[in-house]
Amino acid sequence: MEHDNRVVWSEGMFLRVQHFQQQDRWTEKLVKSVVRELVKFPWGVSRIAINEQLLGNGMFALSSVRGVMPDGSIFEAPGPVDLPPALRLEEGTKNVFVYLCLPMQQPGLAEIGGETTPGRSVRYARRKYEVQDTNEGSSISALLDVGRLRLSFLLSDEELAGYDRIAVARIVEVRQDQSVVLDDSFIAPSINCTAQLQLENIVTELLGIMSHRAEAIADRMGDPSIRGTAEVSDFQFLQALNRNEAVFRHHRENLSALHPETLYVLCTQLAGELSTFTKERRRGSVFPGYRHLDLRGSFDPVLLDLRESLSSVLERSAIEIPLDERKHGVRVGTITDRSLLVGSGFVLAVRCDMPSEALRSTLPRQIKVGPVERIAELVNVALPGIAVRPLPVAPRQLPYRPGTSYFELDRDGALWKQLSTSGAIAMHLAGDFPAIEFELWAIKS
Repeated sequence: MEHDNRVVWSEGMFLRVQHFQQQDRWTEKLVKSVVRELVKFPWGVSRIAINEQLLGNGMFALSSVRGVMPDGSIFEAPGPVDLPPALRLEEGTKNVFVYLCLPMQQPGLAEIGGETTPGRSVRYARRKYEVQDTNEGSSISALLDVGRLRLSFLLSDEELAGYDRIAVARIVEVRQDQSVVLDDSFIAPSINCTAQLQLENIVTELLGIMSHRAEAIADRMGDPSIRGTAEVSDFQFLQALNRNEAVFRHHRENLSALHPETLYVLCTQLAGELSTFTKERRRGSVFPGYRHLDLRGSFDPVLLDLRESLSSVLERSAIEIPLDERKHGVRVGTITDRSLLVGSGFVLAVRCDMPSEALRSTLPRQIKVGPVERIAELVNVALPGIAVRPLPVAPRQLPYRPGTSYFELDRDGALWKQLSTSGAIAMHLAGDFPAIEFELWAIKS
């Protein structure tokens, strides 16, 4: 529109104040348009402090505020801009937002008024300002009229047309004693994560939880008692935590450069990555999306999902059952979790100083497996025990070890059902199997 078009300068033209005003409007429009195209959500507060003392007297005011209005106007108060007058709140006021307002630039409307101009109609208040000549050797100064942005407060139930505005607080209620109760969870639209403590806390909380969880997984994987049995998912989960922890730690040190929308993307990305390990369907949740006007509503569902994922316990799909060697060549394994007998497959991992094909064909005929109470009977009377079948390949849930053969225990026979009331599972191997070693694994379905 012509209101923002540049001035056409030509020789001999008669200069008027409107020429410079029009040039200012064009320059401002140019800068704001470029910023708006290059930066997502380039408006909001970058610092805000509420005057807590006045809340007890039925008033709302700010101690300081800095940021950018939706139209691109930069403000900082106190400083180049005056703090808006405190807002008197009526008893019984409930569930309303407080907006920091600035009159919009509109064709045909006055933008600059005097210091005593009443109301909120003008965008700038005129002030006298003595300006020094910045040329070297000059001490000449001049008294200039300058315009200071004129900020004010309005409530969400008042007429807001004609104002650029940012919600800076939500009032829960004004009590009979005139004390004002604010919503502590409210997050004003912000342009960085140092603007408000709630945004800082999101980064700090997630960084702490990730670090704690990564340490726990790393310690478990380094435990000599389970070394080598860690699943690929453990490494991948730790890899995801290490990668994201490094990113969040970087942003934690540079919060003033971290936009809330970027933080939201990081959080949803982390939630989606962790869902691979923690969700039943291995698929991420669908979130409502980033809303600059509702930061709390944007982050809450994502943070809930992240807390659940980061606090979930990753169950191991392969559990080793230690085998104790008893007399007469009997090995006994105690199954403390009886649910494994129903929902798991059982695999013997065997290493021996003999060709693997010979081991795979000989061992199933020479071994007896059954409840510990019946193992002597199975051996002495030569009764068949729980059937053992060689597996063509190593189960993917078990750590790969060269020279190891794998055998599956048959869970369909009557002897297997007796294990549910037995004290332990036992096995006996007859024949010559030099340097033989056994491992018994329960693999969850």
